[in-house]
Amino acid sequence: MEAFLVPLRVQKGGNAEGEYEDAFHPPGNGKVEGAALRFAIADGASEGMLSGAWARILVELHCRFEWTCSSLEQFLERAYQDWRSFKSEYLRDRKERNHPVQWYEEPGLQAGAFSTLLGLTLTGSSNEQAGQWTAVAIGDSCLFQVRGSTLVEKFPVERSSDFNSRPVLIASNPARNDQAISAIRRVSGTFGSGDAFYLMTDALAQWSLKEDEEGKNPWALLRALDTEDAPAFDVWIDGLRSTKELRNDDVTVIRIDLLRA
Repeated sequence: MEAFLVPLRVQKGGNAEGEYEDAFHPPGNGKVEGAALRFAIADGASEGMLSGAWARILVELHCRFEWTCSSLEQFLERAYQDWRSFKSEYLRDRKERNHPVQWYEEPGLQAGAFSTLLGLTLTGSSNEQAGQWTAVAIGDSCLFQVRGSTLVEKFPVERSSDFNSRPVLIASNPARNDQAISAIRRVSGTFGSGDAFYLMTDALAQWSLKEDEEGKNPWALLRALDTEDAPAFDVWIDGLRSTKELRNDDVTVIRIDLLRA
């Protein structure tokens, strides 16, 4: 199976690039191939401390650890281990740079970090025979399957009006994950050569759904975007923000094209 990966990202308007708190995996662009391909996207919540790092832990773990809804707790145990290792290294680095954690940062560290997660697994063939795909989600990062210019699947949010400011989030603190464990969703389907999957964090996902609901075909616009022309993506996003069509938030989209035989 072969696919072509195009990731695009831009931080919240007014923020530095280092303040970007979304995450996606795999990190590169271009052709990928294998019997099974795994992709993930996550939206680190700004109300948590180090949420961007937690989002990166989740997407990387999804792509190296096969898990299902029934094994979510095992997945989370591995994520907690990675978080503890990251946190220890972070604190050590702060100390070595003579900039230890300050008293006002301690409540944030104790509360932990928070993020959504959407993971996609493709198996089978992208040639003549239909392949299988499975997606899992916690929160409002979204998957769209597009065939030609037609949206054939949307997950987990189905209407632009369904987005809100309080999505379910996965916490790095195990004591805060009861809601996340009960809110995980899973869906599966088939794909054929020429199909495209889009993984998006919430701001652009809401815009895309609204455009599709109004018959404006956002998929043609998104298909024209390319990693080699990232500045054009930044300008386009700035334009949508300036006209209030898009909330000012970190924006990430991954396009996955299933290559034809």
